[in-house]
Amino acid sequence: MEENAYLGEVIAGLVFFIAGARLLRLAVQSGRAPERLLSASFLLWSLGYALYDLPYALADDEALRMRFFLASRLAIDAGTVAFALFTRCVFRSRERWATWLVAGTALCLIAGVAGSLWVGDWEGVRPISNPWYWPERLAGTAPLVWMAIEGLVHYAKARSRRRLGLCDPLVCNRFLLWGVSGALWVLLELAIFPQEIEYEITREFSTTLGLLSGSLEVVPVVLIWITFFPPAFYRSWIAGSAVPIEEGPAHGG
Repeated sequence: MEENAYLGEVIAGLVFFIAGARLLRLAVQSGRAPERLLSASFLLWSLGYALYDLPYALADDEALRMRFFLASRLAIDAGTVAFALFTRCVFRSRERWATWLVAGTALCLIAGVAGSLWVGDWEGVRPISNPWYWPERLAGTAPLVWMAIEGLVHYAKARSRRRLGLCDPLVCNRFLLWGVSGALWVLLELAIFPQEIEYEITREFSTTLGLLSGSLEVVPVVLIWITFFPPAFYRSWIAGSAVPIEEGPAHGG
């Protein structure tokens, strides 16, 4: 594996684990579905990263590595379904199309894994010779596109309300960070497609694409961390940058 991408995955996996554990604690305290779904998603993604990276530290046993890769895919895909459910629960709980989008995502992920196993691509990294690669990867990307759209749309609405003093600046900023994180994850997926096509052809990873994908692994998870666990200096900065409401002219009696 290309070192930059590997390092990015390790950092992302650790951040997902810590954030997922903290959200799980909040979920136990609140008993609310959004916290449960997002914590499940983050923890499953963290498990998926660990299962994928662990074989590189083990003996060179190809059969064992393929089992770890398959387990990694299943964990990541399950986390993706939980993430889509979270987005539906928070943003579109009453929209029928959102329910169908979650169901379609889950079905495409299942079909992609099953089809890949049928053609012998346990790792799911053969975009040229494995037609089942595409349903799984596109289904994994769809919730990220959804995330970016919801975040940026709600940011635009919250920004208008913030000018009137009807939205907390930190909440407004969280929508922005959420949308930007989703957009960066979509870019990561777009960078992975040519990387895996090149790998299937040449059996080598591109250094440039590896550096790009490694960066795109780390930056979004840092933004996600700030979204849910903003440090004190960041909260103060956002509060200080809020646009004050302009007072109208005083009227005499």
